Amino acid sequence: MTTETHAPRRDAYSRPAARFQDGLLDVRASALGQCRRALWYAATEQPVTNPTEPDSLTLLEAGNALEPVVVRAMQRDGWSVSAADRDQPPSVTVEVSDQLTVTGHPDATGYLPPEGGAVAAVEQFLFGAEEPAGTGDELVIEIKTRGPEAFKHWQTLGAERSHPESVAQAACYSLGLFGEVRDIVIATLDTGARRWEHEVIPAARAERAWDSACLRLSALADHHEACGTDPEALPERDFAASDWQCQRCPYLNLCQPGEATGESDETEAEPTGPVSDEAAQAALREYEQAQREIKAHESDKRTALETLQHWLQRKGVEKARLGGSDKTRTVGMVASRRYAVDHKRLNALLDPEQRAEIVTEQTSEYVRVS
Repeated sequence: MTTETHAPRRDAYSRPAARFQDGLLDVRASALGQCRRALWYAATEQPVTNPTEPDSLTLLEAGNALEPVVVRAMQRDGWSVSAADRDQPPSVTVEVSDQLTVTGHPDATGYLPPEGGAVAAVEQFLFGAEEPAGTGDELVIEIKTRGPEAFKHWQTLGAERSHPESVAQAACYSLGLFGEVRDIVIATLDTGARRWEHEVIPAARAERAWDSACLRLSALADHHEACGTDPEALPERDFAASDWQCQRCPYLNLCQPGEATGESDETEAEPTGPVSDEAAQAALREYEQAQREIKAHESDKRTALETLQHWLQRKGVEKARLGGSDKTRTVGMVASRRYAVDHKRLNALLDPEQRAEIVTEQTSEYVRVS
């Protein structure tokens, strides 16, 4: 069963990740990816031991503030989008079981743009349509903002692998608004480059993400049925202390005291001799000097290559022999060919398991000076 109501903005956007309400455990849709124990701590109103840092709160608030920007950008590109009232957003509640519900506030709904995108939409408007019309069924549009690294991660791997909780969240909204899980749209803004892209998740795959989330929540519902609202009866953890979900958890010190840095699960680094502050500062200055020299050499190199390019163009040839400082060299224009992968089309065509076999992740560590 689903219901739709309107709640004041202060309740809609500031309520806890989980709470007991009318005898049920109600989980916030945006918290579907959180650890079940963290949800239990929130529902039983345990004190927060690891509050969110001010900088992180600023990023979160900035992301929320940019959501209308994404909506307007989509409309300019021919999408027919109806955004939620940010002061009184609609609230959708979906029953997972007799013991548990999921409640959330959809960002927007809309229609895929017509063939031809923004140009076709404007033509429809000019030649009689009341407003730019989209195509197909009305769909849930979930808007996300990501930093450059997270945006690239989502773009390359697809939302089902990079941010599965956002897919389950949008599927929940679709079920709540339309009574079924339809195709869903994840519209994501790169906060660094100020560009946005979208991904359409087919209904079958969106429903699978929702079913997976419900499977985790069902264990929490069973725990609620067996233990009531006992704050001392804790469900199992879903993550290890070194995982990012734990490191960002507001209850980490309550759940795993002394693990706030995840040191216990880190691989032991190779033993090295102690480095003094003076030695580190000297290394930094050497690095800065090397960088200055490299930039100067690169500038000289670019200038020389541009001169050689103009020389070849004046001669009307692509390759020529020219005497250098120690031997005669060949100077020529070289064409390089690169192949790009359209990750959006790849993500649309393949299930996440198939993409995991094709697009793999590699992690490396390096020192960056900024």
